[in-house]
Amino acid sequence: MVLQQKTTAKLWGWGDAGEKVKINSSWKSTVDSTVVDGNGKWLVNIQTPEAGGPYIITIKGRNTIELQNVMIGEVWVCSGQSNMEWSYASGLPLMKEDVQTANNSNIRFFHVQRATAQYPQDDLKGNWVVCDSITLKTFSAVAYYFGKKLNGVLNIPVGLINASWGGTPAEAWTPTGVVYGDTNLLNASKKLNSSPWWPVRQDIPTMP
Repeated sequence: MVLQQKTTAKLWGWGDAGEKVKINSSWKSTVDSTVVDGNGKWLVNIQTPEAGGPYIITIKGRNTIELQNVMIGEVWVCSGQSNMEWSYASGLPLMKEDVQTANNSNIRFFHVQRATAQYPQDDLKGNWVVCDSITLKTFSAVAYYFGKKLNGVLNIPVGLINASWGGTPAEAWTPTGVVYGDTNLLNASKKLNSSPWWPVRQDIPTMP
């Protein structure tokens, strides 16, 4: 994975209520710790250094999880519709030659798998991979070229998180509470839900 440099990163997880959790980050000598709350959740804020790596993060409670090959650098979320989603696998001829020479261990991808939910989620499916001629084929072309440029200029690790879905309306990305709390958005949502050509949204309840 890649964590953002010179900032506070959040690590979180689940456990048994009252369980002690210790976080050992190999870039520093001190250990971060917390206790799992009554809902079985824990969260720790850790300070990240300047760009570098690879590092190891060890999370120890009643079991131990070791995260290896952790880089510190620049992390960007790349989100949107089909323009952001399109990749070599979508038939972009522009990438035909670039895919063959894409191997770069200082560029990492995280592709958020498609999913919908009525409420904010605590977890998602996906995993970090190193940029190479195979992983690039299904990753966002726009995100890749941006990350490649950034890595070339700054010469530091770059993490790209692709959370895009072609054809989705802006409303699908807007939390229900935000819609209810804004008069303009609420009125617009009512018009959409009453329109004969607009399908009723499943993730935002029909407005009263």
